[in-house]
Formats: sequence, C-alpha cells, structure tokens
Amino acid sequence: MALDPHVLRSEDYARHPEAVWRELRHEQPLYHDPIDGTWLLTRYADVVAVFADHETYSAATSEETTGVVVGPTLISRDDHGHVVRRSLVAPDFVGGRLATFHDLIAAAAEALIDRFEGSAHIDLVAQFSRHLPVDVIGAMLGIVGDGDLFRQWVTDMIMGLAPIPELRERGMAASRAFCSHIVPALEGVDDPDRTDLIAKIARAEVDGESLSRAEITAFCGLLFIAGGETTDKAIANMWWNLLRHPDQFDAVIDDPGLWDAAFSETMRRHAPVVAEDRFTTRPVEWYGTEIPEGARVRVSVGSANVDETVFADPESFDIGRADLNLGKELRSGKPIGRRAGHMGFGLGKHFCIGYELARTEAIVGSKLVLERCGRPEIRPGTDPWPLVRRSFRAVASLELEFGAAA
Repeated sequence: MALDPHVLRSEDYARHPEAVWRELRHEQPLYHDPIDGTWLLTRYADVVAVFADHETYSAATSEETTGVVVGPTLISRDDHGHVVRRSLVAPDFVGGRLATFHDLIAAAAEALIDRFEGSAHIDLVAQFSRHLPVDVIGAMLGIVGDGDLFRQWVTDMIMGLAPIPELRERGMAASRAFCSHIVPALEGVDDPDRTDLIAKIARAEVDGESLSRAEITAFCGLLFIAGGETTDKAIANMWWNLLRHPDQFDAVIDDPGLWDAAFSETMRRHAPVVAEDRFTTRPVEWYGTEIPEGARVRVSVGSANVDETVFADPESFDIGRADLNLGKELRSGKPIGRRAGHMGFGLGKHFCIGYELARTEAIVGSKLVLERCGRPEIRPGTDPWPLVRRSFRAVASLELEFGAAA
C-alpha cells in the first residue's frame, strides 16, 4: 500500500520520522509524492548515487530559494563556473587557512558566554548556538559590532527561502539591506594588509577569473544563511544527544578529544539538513519507474544516515560506533574500511564548503561552555526534541540548568 503523503506532513513524522523512512526504504525506495510532485529516494546507496551524478541531477533547484533571496551563487551551478568559484572561496574554509581564524572563533564564543556565565539556567539555542555562527562569520568578513543587525537579517533571509509571498519579500528586503551594509567593506580590497575574508575572496583569482561584486555580496549572504542555520542546529542537536546519554557525556568530559566523535555521530543521527533537492536533466529510471526530465528529486539524507544496511543499530546514538568515520568528513561517499561517512554535509561536487568551519565552531564553542559553566542538565519540565520542519531537523529550544551555579 502506498504511503499516505499527509503522513510526511504530520506532527508524528516531524517528531519521529524514522519509522516512515524505514517503511519507505523497505517498501517504496522510490516514492512519488502526489502533493508536491517530488520523487523521494531514501536508501543510502541511492542518495550517494544522486549526489555523485551532478550531470543528471542538477543543483539548480537552489535558484528557487537562495538564488531568489541573495542572488546567484555557486551552489546553483553544476558547470565549470562552479569549479572556478568554489576554488576561489573554498581554501579559506579548510586546513591551515581556517586555523588562522581559530582565535576569532574562540573570542566570539567567549563573548557570548560572558553574557550568561553564572546563570542558574539558560537556553543554549537562544543564548548561544543561534548567535555563534553569525558572530563568527561577521568577524571573518571583518565586519564587527553588527551582530544583532545581522541576526535579524539572517532570520528574515532564511524565512524568505519558503515560497510564501510575504516571507519571500521580507527575505529579499533583508538581503538588499545586508548588501548595502557591506558595500564599504568592498572598498580597498586590494590592500595587502587586509586579511579579512571579503578582501581575500575579492583578490582571489583562478584561471584569470575572479568574483564580481554582486557575486561577493551574494556569497556573503549565502555564508550567513547556510553557515548560520546549519551550524546553529548542529550545536544544539549535539548537546541534546549528549545530555540524553550521560554515560557518553561523561566520556567526552573525561576525554575532550571525543567531541569530534560526538559531532560526527550527531551529523549522522540528527543532521540539521534531512533532505536536498535536485532537478533531473534527462529521463532516469529507478526501480522500474521512469522519472521525467525536469522533475524534482528529493534525496533523504536523514533516512540514508539511519540505513540499517550501512549502520548497525542505526537509530541509536553512539560516539564509539565502529561503522562510522568519526573524524574529518568523507566527501566521496566511499567508506574507509568498515567505516562509512555521514551525509550531513552532502557529498560530491556540492559538498558543503563550510564543513570544517562548522565542526570547529561546534567543538571550540562547546568546550568553552563546558569549561566556564560546568556540566548542565536539561531543565526539568521541558521536553526538547529535534523536529523535522521542511528540510531541517533541530531542537528549537534547549533549556539547561546548572546545579553548581549561584
């Protein structure tokens, strides 16, 4: 019997999607949603196959969301222009270049903790995780002191991704205000003494090409939307998982090196992004059914990450699991020995540029919260839960109580 599409829009699904994903993987690995016309794939191997074939499955779907709100960016392109633009911006987000921003990340986290250290209870989302990525990106761009303003614009831009006219208009207005605000930062970018990210990106060249001003501002807007939204949710989901598994939290406290494993397992078990869309560039066949050219294919990252053919006891949270790569992300989807990679950052050509920045922010920030505030518990009487809303999954609020606080 075909799945009732209303189930995918129910509150039961929002809270516990795993049962539906399991049913689809076993009974309907290709599911056509008659409400919105999308074709849903839920098996790990199938999601890998779609991510790996950018010629057949185009990321131009983002033109309808981020493209409308912030302008043209590399995430909507599959051609050589994507390769060039990724080469222009990606180096500053990995390895040694990212390491130069470590102190900046720590300073942003410390400034937020200063506001609530000593409090008996806090909301980790409202007072920390929602702010840290925006503050970090602003500082990396060399624009400081505008955190509250940026946060409002980012909120409006993210809400504007939804195809709702009033939200879309508000998001576009926020994007225009943001672009106007950073115009002064685009002046004097040729000064070699400038080490901020805007200047570095503006000076970068690959094959004689560089980004236009419009592309620079659009990319900066994308950084706030993509980097802010996903990292915020990853931090909150990671803390929620550890607080619900005190034995594993004890292990992390005893060995801070395990924060990496906690982050990786969170990105598998409760990834902030549970689905990504692609357009087909030609007719393709899956499980005996043809998907026409121009159709929207939705790959369920959330389902793939709990596929029992890849991960043992996949719905459990286990920072010591032997079948997951617990360190640096695997971009290709190919396992290392018995260890597969999570798909929380996607795979292949459109693998998230900011994956290492997100991991660094989450781990550096979380270590500092623990060091300065002590070990908390989930505040009694609250019931936080990572809910699926559209393509995201996150704890909306995480109230913590510090027993040692005054």
